[in-house]
Amino acid sequence: MTGSTEMVPPTMKHTVDNKRLSSPLTDSGNRRTKKPKLRKYKAKKVETTSPMGVLEFEVNDLLKSQNLSREQVLNDVTSILNDKSSTDGPIVLQYHREVKNVKVLEITSNGNGLALIDNPVVTEKKQVVIIPFGLPGDVVNIKVFKTHPYYVESDLLDVVEKSPIRRDDLIRDKYFGKSSGSQLEFLTYDDQLELKRKTIMNAYKFFAPRLVAEKLLPPFDTTVASPLRFGYRTKITPHFDMPKRKQKELSVRPPLGFGQKGRPQWRKDTLDIGGHGSILDIDECVLATEVLNKGLTNERRKFEQEFKNYKKGATFLLRENTTILDPSKPTLEQLTEEASRDENGDISYVEVEDKKNNVRLAKTCVTNPRQIVTEYVDGYTFNFSAGEFFQNNNSILPIVTKYVRDNLQAPAKGDDNKTKFLVDAYCGSGLFSICSSKGVDKVIGVEISADSVSFAEKNSKGKWC
Repeated sequence: MTGSTEMVPPTMKHTVDNKRLSSPLTDSGNRRTKKPKLRKYKAKKVETTSPMGVLEFEVNDLLKSQNLSREQVLNDVTSILNDKSSTDGPIVLQYHREVKNVKVLEITSNGNGLALIDNPVVTEKKQVVIIPFGLPGDVVNIKVFKTHPYYVESDLLDVVEKSPIRRDDLIRDKYFGKSSGSQLEFLTYDDQLELKRKTIMNAYKFFAPRLVAEKLLPPFDTTVASPLRFGYRTKITPHFDMPKRKQKELSVRPPLGFGQKGRPQWRKDTLDIGGHGSILDIDECVLATEVLNKGLTNERRKFEQEFKNYKKGATFLLRENTTILDPSKPTLEQLTEEASRDENGDISYVEVEDKKNNVRLAKTCVTNPRQIVTEYVDGYTFNFSAGEFFQNNNSILPIVTKYVRDNLQAPAKGDDNKTKFLVDAYCGSGLFSICSSKGVDKVIGVEISADSVSFAEKNSKGKWC
């Protein structure tokens, strides 16, 4: 033994070496092949009331209408997971294939078509397929690209035969058919409203079946129409992702807009608009108000200059803000300094008139989530932080608040049996609480957001509905 080196006893060293070098042999003397570990499909827990939970109810309804059991549409997901390649393995290619002349049978609550196709592996089985932008009665060509246990997802390639309710001539959005932000533009507005009515009816059928079975529900009336079908959204959130391949600095501006819904190809004339990535590059939102589209133009120009400064993806907030104008003062002097500005540095705004209340309003676009904004509803104002929740369709709010107020059936003043308390279980910044407060002694609002509670208290001290 020399120095401080510790010697291992020969017998121990021999034992260790044998363990390291030896390997089990088969009877024929060959090295035994280790079996690969199979990947198992782990089903994620789905909240019943989530979109995925509702889809499960809708799939079950389809199966019932076609006299099929869940077992008859069960896919062998484990085989796909353990294929040689997740993109072009032999099993994957069997499942993820093009299918022609598929008849769309139903439409889901979020506007996707539902159909049945043959199982490519087990001939006596079927597959439930989701077809975005497919309508009941359509005959379509599709490309299946993802498999779940009880359904598969697909892209719409071609519409071979149009459904009687399909009205492609009504489409105004150049991104429609690709963007996930708009689903029903190719339906008449009456058909859209009927689909929304059906969605509410199904919610009771799925989540309160006893009430339906025992006929304890009142009749479902027609859906109340919005005064505006386009140009009504007072908040949008365009976003961008960083490239998957890491770069020290972005060399090309990434797409800024909204998510693409799969890889559809059915609208041939607009196929390349917005690009082909997971995020579409969108320069106009037909659902947003005029001033938000001005703001979108401003923010896209600003992003073009600053995109190299970003280290990760981001979401932009564009929220409409309303100023009640004093006719004795210049408009520009009354606008918030934090509003979105054009290429000349001037605040972008739109003036509108409320003829019913004889006031002029200036609409601006705010991008700071902490900025206090004002929403104007039928002569009444509500303040809240731009990043907080508020109903996004301003045009329908007077109708909605009146409907709620009228249907509360609160007795008039002087009635000894009048309702004394009104509880708003999700009061936000006080819209419904304040607008429904007549005929009661006290309003109690319940809200999880401290900011919203603060604004609700302040708004309640202003002009009441």
